[in-house]
Amino acid sequence: MTASPVRHRRVSRTATTPARIARGMVSVISTTMTVAAVVAFLFLAVGPRVLGYQTSTMLTGSMSPLINPGDVVVTVPVAVKDLKVGDIITYHIPVDDQRVETHRIIDLAVNSQGTATVRTKGDANNGADPWTATLAGGQVDRQVFTVPYLGNAIRVLRDPVVLKVLMYGAPAAIVVMVLVSIWRKKPAGDDDAGTAASPLPAFDHRPLKRLAREMKSKEAAEKFAASYAKLLPQRVNKISHALSTGNDDLAMDAVLSLKTSSSMVGALRMEQHCVRLEHALVMTDHTAAARAGELVRQHQPQLEKALGGHTARRAA
Repeated sequence: MTASPVRHRRVSRTATTPARIARGMVSVISTTMTVAAVVAFLFLAVGPRVLGYQTSTMLTGSMSPLINPGDVVVTVPVAVKDLKVGDIITYHIPVDDQRVETHRIIDLAVNSQGTATVRTKGDANNGADPWTATLAGGQVDRQVFTVPYLGNAIRVLRDPVVLKVLMYGAPAAIVVMVLVSIWRKKPAGDDDAGTAASPLPAFDHRPLKRLAREMKSKEAAEKFAASYAKLLPQRVNKISHALSTGNDDLAMDAVLSLKTSSSMVGALRMEQHCVRLEHALVMTDHTAAARAGELVRQHQPQLEKALGGHTARRAA
């Protein structure tokens, strides 16, 4: 029975450095800003066209504390016949510059032609608005909910200085982060210091449990592990011999066999060394292959000890 080799992500055990923390914070902040910008764009630009609502920014405190300066008011068009006293509407006032106002209805009359006459008042104002408005056209925008502070954020983003910073600073920061990550990345093979520095355990019981489930027999999986331990010295010697004689084909066959069985039994660090050796053989890098082969040979006693410990625990 065969199983696909298991790939395990290598996790660095080095202590978290201030630089790494800073990069993480920059990544979180940039991701948050990007998501917020996309959500704001969808809400302010796409939503009104698709869902039919309207947005406007409150400029005064006349509706505080319910709606404060800088809040964005979301409205939907409703028939004037559906209005009632207490509704908050956004409409053009009938005097002065006919600016848009968002106030609460305190008096309402609708005639048979469907035209409404309203009096409004700001919640924070002492008296009613000094006009009576006629709502023609059959519809008016009624408030459904409010998004706090969003209008302030929009005004900040529209500031020329902020726009320039976002336009030039954000791409520059991303480029710098990419370059730094490239410069700091270790070339392949630079971490061949030895098995002691490897982040993977010599033996992990989880792949063996997974094998037992696939084979539907714990005893069969344990026999496979015992057979792996018994054949390990022979396989390692075969790899060492093939490398010493320059027989790359024989070395490749041997390392692929050991890599696959190591993956199945849970010998993760041995699998890691085999992957490195396989890569060196594919690239015909005999120096790297010799180093990787030496790591395989050096790790053999430690793996045998780990497998022996597992067998002893099973017997107990």
